Amino acid sequence: MSIRVGGVTVQFTGDLDDGFEEAFKGLFARRYVPAVDDASGEPHVIVERFKGEEFRVFSAVYDHMGRDSYKIESKVPSAYGNEAPIFFILQTAARAAAKIGRMFVTDSVGVVAPNGKAVLFVGYPHTGKSTMSVLAMAHGLPVLSTENTVLEVRDGRLYIVGGTEVLVYDPRIEGIYDIEVPYDEQTRSGYRITDLRKDGERRRLLEEGVEVDTIVVLHAAFNCGAASFSRIKGRKVRKTLWYFSTALMKGLDYYDPMPLHVPMNDEIVRNLELFLKTASDNYSDRMFEAFGNHRAIFDVILEGEG
Repeated sequence: MSIRVGGVTVQFTGDLDDGFEEAFKGLFARRYVPAVDDASGEPHVIVERFKGEEFRVFSAVYDHMGRDSYKIESKVPSAYGNEAPIFFILQTAARAAAKIGRMFVTDSVGVVAPNGKAVLFVGYPHTGKSTMSVLAMAHGLPVLSTENTVLEVRDGRLYIVGGTEVLVYDPRIEGIYDIEVPYDEQTRSGYRITDLRKDGERRRLLEEGVEVDTIVVLHAAFNCGAASFSRIKGRKVRKTLWYFSTALMKGLDYYDPMPLHVPMNDEIVRNLELFLKTASDNYSDRMFEAFGNHRAIFDVILEGEG
């Protein structure tokens, strides 16, 4: 049994008669794990699962015959109950993807601007990424990724080629900004959930890849005023994107009892160097920190009103 995660194939073996694999296709898992689909063919990652009450990884073998292999003990993944396997798969897939030149960029959303190119918003939690996505949806702009974005380098430019497809947002957005967007479910705490998987245009765009035009580090809040921007250049481009492009494989997205410390091999190092050099060389005039009200930032970046 195999799933495709952000362009890499993860094969599950072992005890799978209780729906362990199917849990990664659910809404909660897809909030964090990018582009989960059924897969076949040679795997990049093999996970042998044994049933158990606690989650643990008791064997990890890297780069043997070109793939990574793990042995784990775990219950079936579930929201609020057993989330660790989901973030473990996210970490292992991020490492495998980096080996083939695909970077999993954490804390990020991708939106297609009216010019047909993408704006990549990155930022720490609660800095406005989901709100920007909802504003984009309300204006008919495709949202490519909702939490973790998959990028690759093509001819000196960055392209979004995958991403998470479940958007979770605060319903207060609609009242504050006088907009309305459809949603599918709600979380326990009342946050709304929109599943973008049914968006055929989004899927088509990601299959082709969408060139990134602008990168924005968000610092937005509801009670802020007008938008202001600060250009990011040179080393700060590399330093900023180093964190967001390596956090997932380094295990900075915590899970119990403790994320793995995975090694970076020569392929990963080369691909990261290319990714960061491309960003530094070609986006120093297209990368900004943005401060202010979400709508004001949106109007400048995506509507061209600034």
